Amino acid sequence: MNLSTPFLICDKNEEIRLLLKNMLTKHGFFHLIEAQSTEEILQFMNEKQFIITHKDLLNDKLKKLLAEKKHFIVLSPAETEETILLSAYFGVKHIVSFPYSSKSIVEKISSLLNY
Repeated sequence: MNLSTPFLICDKNEEIRLLLKNMLTKHGFFHLIEAQSTEEILQFMNEKQFIITHKDLLNDKLKKLLAEKKHFIVLSPAETEETILLSAYFGVKHIVSFPYSSKSIVEKISSLLNY
């Protein structure tokens, strides 16, 4: 696994962003930047190779850009039918449902980096 991969961590909630940042840092990922809105995602996503975002930040402004990015994970409070349909619409292959664990997130990252 390439630990130098740059990440964009996206969530409206600062505590969730910090939790994710701490999880990834403990696993050796240090090239991290945070975003809390769609506008910030658009601003930073070209600089970052890997995106972890909350489902609530997905919208049509991001659809084309996210479709070009193969390396992104969607975080969801639960893996509901709505989340699955939304993820399919955006071409998401990886969903991590709450409660988030570093193991589940790192496993998704590993599978995408080896894709």
